[in-house]
Amino acid sequence: MPRVKPLLAPVWRQRRQLVVIFTCYLVCAACSHTGQGSTQASQAPPTLLPGQQLWKDNISSFLFGTNDTQEWSANNIETSTPMQQALQSAHFTLMRTFFFDRSLVDHRATTDSQIEQRLKTIERSGMTCLGVLVNIFNAPFDTHVVSYAGSRCDLYEFGNEPDYSGISVDTYLKQWNTLIPRLRKINPRARFIGPVTGNMGFLYAFLQGVKASRVLPDAISFHWYACWQRIAQVCLGQAGNVRQLARQIRALIRETLGKELPIGVSEWNADGSNPPPAYGNDATFITTFTALAIQAMALAGVAFACQFDAASYAGYGRLDLFDVHNNSPRPQYYALKTLIQQYRT
Repeated sequence: MPRVKPLLAPVWRQRRQLVVIFTCYLVCAACSHTGQGSTQASQAPPTLLPGQQLWKDNISSFLFGTNDTQEWSANNIETSTPMQQALQSAHFTLMRTFFFDRSLVDHRATTDSQIEQRLKTIERSGMTCLGVLVNIFNAPFDTHVVSYAGSRCDLYEFGNEPDYSGISVDTYLKQWNTLIPRLRKINPRARFIGPVTGNMGFLYAFLQGVKASRVLPDAISFHWYACWQRIAQVCLGQAGNVRQLARQIRALIRETLGKELPIGVSEWNADGSNPPPAYGNDATFITTFTALAIQAMALAGVAFACQFDAASYAGYGRLDLFDVHNNSPRPQYYALKTLIQQYRT
């Protein structure tokens, strides 16, 4: 049985304890800036992103997304037609796909055929593209991806958890201010999103930096894993916390930039530790957790959210929507499918 490498599948998760600190920091920071607590009225997304719709009760269609990350199994979301058809038939909407300049498996440079495979996976799944330009220092590759994809991908995140990769906010901002204007010229329709982090200090410094440079993001994204090897009952109690977190981030954006921006949770799940607790395989638990999390994000006016992940053998398969051994949907797939049926119009 293949092992999951520690960079991407995921054990970025070894630092998920920081999400708890991040949440607590935001509670204090946002309330002190605005004088508003968790009773602040939720707001609809300030503007629609390319491909986004509003469904029943003004819930964003893009709440029902997933991730296509590095593939650690030969059978995966990019190679399995049944998985792609299942996503399409359930009307999943947004696929966050990682445009690595080099494979994490063998370090070979990414080819156009591999870029094409990621784009076709999204199209065959009936979904909208959210691309991740993972290496923010490889400007030739990033500009090539945006040029190659053209109108097939109009949403991009700049980097992925840069703070965890040891990239300082000053360095990230330098790359952002240099590359984002160039990428916008290549695809004027595209929307560019940052800073893709779970670190409050990094987020706040990023907002201050783009305010100064005037190279503003089109949306703000962060990552949220509610639990860190907590017992199941405690983990369920954390499922609604993303509502308060999103509201506090919105308040921070408004306080810093003086305007509203769409907010997205581009990675989320119950527990991203490696391996995740076994209760994630329990259908009753994951169905309840997923419903509570989606409801909380909807009430907070979150514009997009991508469950981690589709099928890459993440967390030794415990985080996948599909079993990579037999292509069959796992309980979280059915939980999200039911919610889509509830809200889709």
